[in-house]
Amino acid sequence: MRIAVIRKECSLQRGGAERYCANLCRELARRGHRVFVLAQGMDQDLHPDLAHVPIRVSAFGSAAKNLSFHRNSQKALQRLRVDRVYALSRSYPADALRVSDPLHAAWMKLRYPSSWRLSLERLNPRHRAILGLEKAIFNPAHTRVVITNSKLAKAQVREVYGFPLERIHVVYNGVDLDKFSAAARPAPDSKTIRLLFVGMDYRRKGLAHLLRGISLIKPRTALCSLDVVGKGDEKRFRRMAETLGIAGVVSFHGPTPLVEAFYGRADLLVLPTRYDPFANVCLEALACGLPVVTTAANGAAEVVQDGETGFILDGTEELADQIAERISVFAAMPMASRRHMAQMARQSAEAFTIGRNVDETLKILGSL
Repeated sequence: MRIAVIRKECSLQRGGAERYCANLCRELARRGHRVFVLAQGMDQDLHPDLAHVPIRVSAFGSAAKNLSFHRNSQKALQRLRVDRVYALSRSYPADALRVSDPLHAAWMKLRYPSSWRLSLERLNPRHRAILGLEKAIFNPAHTRVVITNSKLAKAQVREVYGFPLERIHVVYNGVDLDKFSAAARPAPDSKTIRLLFVGMDYRRKGLAHLLRGISLIKPRTALCSLDVVGKGDEKRFRRMAETLGIAGVVSFHGPTPLVEAFYGRADLLVLPTRYDPFANVCLEALACGLPVVTTAANGAAEVVQDGETGFILDGTEELADQIAERISVFAAMPMASRRHMAQMARQSAEAFTIGRNVDETLKILGSL
C-alpha cells in the first residue's frame, strides 16, 4: 500500500512515541510499502525508501504549533496519492488514528481537579486548540478507526468522546529487542538498588512521588541511588531532593538518545506516572531485563505481571508510601530472586515485537 503517516517527529533519538513512529515506518518500508512520513523532522537514515514530507510548524505558541501542524499536514496530503492515511499526531480526517499521546481532555481533569479551575483553563488558547482538535478527530465522520496502545486508552476514548466501540482496536506497542537487550545488562550482584526514572515530563510522570518515596526509606537511602533521565523542570526537582535530604543519591542526566545504557546499569525502573496511555519506556526496560514499578494509570501496566516482572501501584494509598514499600521489598529479595525477576522481565517483553505490532496494524488498515 501507499501509506501516509502523520507524526510531528519521527526519530529514534527522541521520546517513546517518536521512536514508535520511526520503528513503524522503517518496518513498513522493509515490507515493501510506499511510506510518506508527514513530519516536521525525521531521521534521514531510517530507510532509503522512506519519503519525508516536511511539514512547517508555527513558532508562535503551543496553540499555533498544534493547529499549524494539523492544517499543513492536511494540505500536504492533498498533493499525495495514497491508499491509507494513518495519523499518529492530532490531525483529521484520517483512515486511522493511533492514540499515542495522552487524551488532553482526560489529562486536564486530572491536572485541574477543581471545577472552577478546569473551566478557567479551558479558556487558555493552548487548551482550547488541543481540545478542539481532539473533539473533531474523535468525530466518527472524520476518523474511520481508532487504534489504542492499551485497554486503558480504549476505555477513555469511549468514555470521553463516545467513539463507537467496535471501531476502536487495541494494538500494543512493539520494542526493538536487539537494541533493548538483557545481554547488555549484568546480572544483579549488589546490595545497592540502582533506581531509574525515564520521562519527558517530570511532573506528569510522577518524579515528585518517587523522590518522596525514596526519602521515606531513609536511613536506608544509602542502599539505593536514582538516575533521572529525560526532560523537565530540573531545578525544581533538584531543590525538592535537597529539601528531602536525598540530593546525594539522586543524579540528573537530561535527555539522551542512548537511554539503553541507563537501562543496562539499573536494577529497577520506577515510573509512578499520573497518566499514560502506554509509557513505552516500561516495555524497553522489560526488554533489557529490568523489572518495572509503575501505576495502574499507565496502560503499560497491562504488560507487567505484579510481583513477577515488576510491581503495580494502585490508588488505594499514598503513592510515595507504596513506592517506599516496593523498593524495600525488592531490596530484601535474595539475589537469586532478583535475577529470576530480571529473566522473567525479558521473557515477557519478547512477545511484543515490532513485527507483531506492524502485522496487527496492517490487518486493521487493510480491512478498511
